[in-house]
Amino acid sequence: MSSYPDIAAFDLDYTVWPCYCDTHISPPFKQVKNSNGEVHKLVDSCGYEIGFYQDVPKILSDLKLNGSKIVSASRTWAPEIAKEMLGLFMVEHDGEVIPLISLIDFFGMGERRKVGHLRDAVKGLYGHENLKTLDICLFDDESRNRDVEHHGVTFVYVSDPKIGTTWELYQSYLNAKL
Repeated sequence: MSSYPDIAAFDLDYTVWPCYCDTHISPPFKQVKNSNGEVHKLVDSCGYEIGFYQDVPKILSDLKLNGSKIVSASRTWAPEIAKEMLGLFMVEHDGEVIPLISLIDFFGMGERRKVGHLRDAVKGLYGHENLKTLDICLFDDESRNRDVEHHGVTFVYVSDPKIGTTWELYQSYLNAKL
């Protein structure tokens, strides 16, 4: 049995990046490119600089390289802003620089419970809505979303908004599955 999930779902705000994309920032965004072409920071129309948590690209890349599907599960009023940000961030994956959005297989966004986002993802990716037939995890900063565990989903609590989803937290999740 693989220690990698079939689906790894990620909340976005305070799990992938340190802000609420629907209230803290204002498009349009300007990319801040690194020397290798990656974009880890964006500047919004008010001059606010936003980046993703440091370990996120490495985690997403590792999941993709090991066959996991990646899903966004974000309770946001501004899914178009979230998608724009995901499209503007550029990260290294498998030897090339790509938009962060291209690592995501399904977008679950909008004002609803996480289990709804996950059911939509399973239906979109596998043609059914039964969460319990797959190995699914949800990385999320809000403990109220732990209710996904009642549907067979492993909840990974991202407890520190200063550091978000870390490689150590990710490895702890994978090691707990062994």
